[in-house]
Amino acid sequence: MFDINDYPFDSEHNCLVVEGEAMVFHCHHYLTNLQRTILDAEYIDSRPFMIGSAADAAFNQLSRICAGRSTQEARQEIQLVYKTFGYGLIDLSNLDADGGVVKTTKSFHSRAWKTKFGLSKKPVDYYTAGYLAAAFAVLFKRPLAEVFVEQTTCMACGDEHNTFVVRNAPCNFKLYPPKAPTRFVEVPKVPLAWEHEATVTNAFLGAHANMVGNEEGMIPAFGVSLVRNQSDYVNRLQFEFVRAMTEVAGVYGVTLAGELLLEAGYACGFFTYGGVMTSQEWSDVIRPLLHTKEDWIWGLLALINTMGWGYHTAIELAPERAVFRNYNDFEDLAHMRMYGTSTYPTHWANSGGFTGLMQLVYHTDLVEGVRIETEQGFRDMRRSVRGYKTRMTKGISCGDDYLEVKIFR
Repeated sequence: MFDINDYPFDSEHNCLVVEGEAMVFHCHHYLTNLQRTILDAEYIDSRPFMIGSAADAAFNQLSRICAGRSTQEARQEIQLVYKTFGYGLIDLSNLDADGGVVKTTKSFHSRAWKTKFGLSKKPVDYYTAGYLAAAFAVLFKRPLAEVFVEQTTCMACGDEHNTFVVRNAPCNFKLYPPKAPTRFVEVPKVPLAWEHEATVTNAFLGAHANMVGNEEGMIPAFGVSLVRNQSDYVNRLQFEFVRAMTEVAGVYGVTLAGELLLEAGYACGFFTYGGVMTSQEWSDVIRPLLHTKEDWIWGLLALINTMGWGYHTAIELAPERAVFRNYNDFEDLAHMRMYGTSTYPTHWANSGGFTGLMQLVYHTDLVEGVRIETEQGFRDMRRSVRGYKTRMTKGISCGDDYLEVKIFR
């Protein structure tokens, strides 16, 4: 049966690959903000790529996991993968070669949306819709082009459960061509200038294997709810959003979409890193090693280098200005796999996260033990006259050796 411990973490490139798909941790704050950012642009039709991004990544992965297995064995594996990655619980027993109806009361995306934003007017669990399309295609050896999937009820809308209908019909989501293999950039890294880096990184690499779905298929950790995403799924959402926005607004669409995606990254930095730095895990392992505000940033970077996002470091670090780098960052590598090179930087989540981190450490009372990662706290950060600016200066998809971003006031 599927076991995440069968897939070792690549400490050289700070990534984890499970059956051809790079995997990254994200929390409910970032994923819901990213999803709402896309859905709020009602002048674009985002549903096809919201579902298609999940279907493509899940199909590539599940095809490998289930290769050589019977239909019943594959069914069990697909349910277990979904649970292990923290998306909730699904029961595929009603699916047969003609399709079927899948219902669940355990959904990460629906729960997260309702927690963050209250009730939605429309179903929001696009990931599960794509995952079920992939599951049906794998189980009954159908091409994705011949699978139709629709979510008809959603707990985020106030319904008692999520309902998905799957059937044999021309697909109602976007399809994508095969991806290129991952190509790491092998250059010397500038290491963290912190003596406790190895202590922190090694401690959380050990814990990382235990971050799997609980009895409800959820991963509560660091004061947030985590999921282990296929990197290409969550990044394709960003890239397809930019493409859709350029179709509407031309060249300006890149700027507009980039600003909106950075906003989701700011939310990640503020809420996720705020949750991490006020969590019991942080208090037990890292807090005793911290003596300066800069130590808080070093400690956070050493921890997130275990999350599959690449190797984070800081070249400059001061209250007024910082320069961060990420070697083999998950956003740039995903863009290279799926779209090739880019004429503009494509690392909004990383860059927004760095900015949120600076605000947390230098302009809140977080280091004094005050919990500030609230919705009001985030609004205050974004309105602050003491806020930071973000300049994305280098990216692997632009031909550089690493991601680089400058944060300044």
